Amino acid sequence: MGVLRWGIGVVVVSWLLLVALIPPQYAQTRSSPRSQQEPEGQRKQKRVYTNDDWPFNRPRANTPAPTTDDPSANPPRLPPAGGDKVAPFVPTPMEVVTKMLEVAGVTSEDVVYDLGSGDGRIVIMAAEKFGAKSVGVELDRLLAEDSQDRAQGLGLQDRITIVQGDLYQTDIKPATVVTVYLLPDANEKLRPMLEKNLRPGTRVIAHDIRIPGWSWASTETVQVGGGTHFVYLYRIPEAFAP
Repeated sequence: MGVLRWGIGVVVVSWLLLVALIPPQYAQTRSSPRSQQEPEGQRKQKRVYTNDDWPFNRPRANTPAPTTDDPSANPPRLPPAGGDKVAPFVPTPMEVVTKMLEVAGVTSEDVVYDLGSGDGRIVIMAAEKFGAKSVGVELDRLLAEDSQDRAQGLGLQDRITIVQGDLYQTDIKPATVVTVYLLPDANEKLRPMLEKNLRPGTRVIAHDIRIPGWSWASTETVQVGGGTHFVYLYRIPEAFAP
């Protein structure tokens, strides 16, 4: 019996010593990195925003919209993209481009100026589909060059001119139609230039963001990918006449 007790005591003491000697970091059960990862289907994907996402799919202006179709109350303003740029490059959906030119009633007799022309989609459609002469004004050199290359590739170089420069320094007197998709502050700065230089009968088309202080002749909505786009038509000089 004494030998049995001695043997049990040795086992217990050995077990206690073994536990005491195990490093603390291994004493706790740790889950593997794989078990801590989220399931593949639940991992967050990088979101790429377009102008079909809010706030690009809401009309933005300094004054509230006159109808209940405007779902925005105090939309955030996006800062300029840097340098002398007055708006970030956000491509207008082709459905909206078509609506803008249709609302303006563009024909082969028109000269269309797109101020901040981006990749040239408005001036190219104005020339290709409506037969108008068109001028795109774009500050970004790469976008301007890409627009010019696309126009040449379509054989439209005789009807399209791309100006790489500041839209505020551009002579817009020849325009019969002007299209804009700029930020509210840029539209406000542009307004005196439009009032001074555009001839009576000229139409101004604004995508989403209205010309502050002007009265539009009509407005249209375009549904694209679940987002609502607004197209505003202004006629000169009725838009700013007292």
